[in-house]
Amino acid sequence: MLARLRLDELMYTWFGGDTPMQIGLLGALEVGPFRRVDRTIDLERIRGELAVRAGRVASLHRRVVRTRLGEGRPFWVEDPAFAPLDHVEVTVLPAGTDLPSWAAARAARPLDPDRPLWRAEIVGGRAVEQPAVLVVVSHVLADGAAGVALAGALFDSGPEAVVQPVPVATPSPPPLPSHRQLRGERRHEAAEALRRLPRRPARRRPTGVHGLRQLHTAMAAFAGPEPITSLPRHIGPDRRLGIVREPLAPLRHCGHELGATVNDLVLAAVSEGLGALLTLRGENIPGLVLRAMVPATTGRADRQVGRMLVVGLPVGEPDPARRLTLIHDATSVGKARLREGPEDVSDLRLPLPVARWVLCWARRAGSRRVTLAVTDVTGPSAPLWLTGSRLLSATPIAPLSPGVALSVAALSYAGELVVSVNADAAVTDLEVMTGGMERGFAALRDLAGLASDPAGSSP
Repeated sequence: MLARLRLDELMYTWFGGDTPMQIGLLGALEVGPFRRVDRTIDLERIRGELAVRAGRVASLHRRVVRTRLGEGRPFWVEDPAFAPLDHVEVTVLPAGTDLPSWAAARAARPLDPDRPLWRAEIVGGRAVEQPAVLVVVSHVLADGAAGVALAGALFDSGPEAVVQPVPVATPSPPPLPSHRQLRGERRHEAAEALRRLPRRPARRRPTGVHGLRQLHTAMAAFAGPEPITSLPRHIGPDRRLGIVREPLAPLRHCGHELGATVNDLVLAAVSEGLGALLTLRGENIPGLVLRAMVPATTGRADRQVGRMLVVGLPVGEPDPARRLTLIHDATSVGKARLREGPEDVSDLRLPLPVARWVLCWARRAGSRRVTLAVTDVTGPSAPLWLTGSRLLSATPIAPLSPGVALSVAALSYAGELVVSVNADAAVTDLEVMTGGMERGFAALRDLAGLASDPAGSSP
C-alpha cells in the first residue's frame, strides 16, 4: 500500500504564494572545532557534518509525488536521487546584514516540491559573530513540535558523539507506479474503505453533515469583524524578525505563582508588546481586544496540530494582573471547548475536492478576523552539539498567513525561552513591540515576587 498523505498533511500543499507553510529554526554554533589555524571558520566542514546527520534521518529522504485525477491522494516515496549535500548550502553574509530578518525572509522562500521538503544553510561572514545554521522544513512534512524534533536530529546529544556516514551501497527504491497502477491502487483503497464500513449504519450521521458541523464549530470563534489597526494586511516576500529571550526556570516559577501556564505568560507579554506598538503609532487602544490564533495539540502522535484556539488579547488593558487573568480565563475556556468538541478541522469527513475548497475558504475567512498567530513549542531541555561544537541558541521562525502580518513563536531550549516575532517587512518599528514584550515579562515577574534583573533569578 502507498503511504498516502493524510488530510492534515495534504492541506498544507494547498497554501503557498508569499506565505508558504514552512517552519524555520535559526541556531548559533560555537566556533570551537570549526576554527582553522588561520582563525577563519570552516563553513564547508559544518556543511558536511550536517549533511552526514541528515543522511541518517529517514523522513528527510522522502518526497511527495503529486497525482492526477483518478490516482488518489499524493503519496510519500523515498527520493531515489536524494543526496544530503544537495540540501545544505553555505551562505556568506556581508557586513551590516540583519541575520534574524535575513533568516525569516529565507525561511519564506518556497521549497522545491519535487524534492524532499527541507533545506539547511550554513551562514558565515562579517554579519555573524558565530557560525549560524538555518533549517527550513515544510509543514507538509511536520508541524511545529515535529519540525523542531527533525531539526534536532541534525545535531548530537553530547560533545563526544561521533556520527558515521550512511553506507553508500544502499538498495535502490522501487520505480514509481504507472498511471494504470495508481488507478488500480485507488480502486483497491476504495474497496477496502467500503469493507470497513458498518454493515448496518442505521442512525449514523451523514459524513458531509458531520464535516460541516466540524467547520461550523471551528469557525464560531471567528464571529464578528476584527478591529482595524495600522498593521498591514498585504504580505510581501520580505520579513523582519524580532527576538526576546527569557530564562525558562524563573518563567515557570512565575507561572506557578500566578496560576498560569507559560503559554499564558507569552500571550500576556505579546499583548503588552502590541499595546506598545499601537500606542507609539498614535492609535487609540483603551479597551482594545485583538484576536490571536493559537495552535492546540490533539495529543495524537499520528496527526499534525489541526485545532486552533482563538484567544482575545486584551491589548488595551493597562493592568498586567488583570491582563493575565483575562488571558488565562480565555485559554482555559477555549481548551475545555476543544476537549468537548468534534475532531480537528484537518479530519473533515468530506470528499477531497470539497474539503480542499472548505479549508482554503476557512483559512482566508479566518485570516481576515485575526491579527496574529502565536505558537509555543517545547524544545530540547539539554544542549545540542555538532562535532563538539555547542548549539548556543535556537530561534524558531513561524510562517505568516495571508492577511496576517505577525506570527509569534516561542521555543524552549536548554533553559531558555526564545520568543520570535516574524513580521512582514512593512512593520518597520518591530523593535517597539519586542521592547514592550520584554517589559511585559518583567511586569509578570514583579507580580510573582521575582527579581526583574536580566538573569531572572528568583529570591
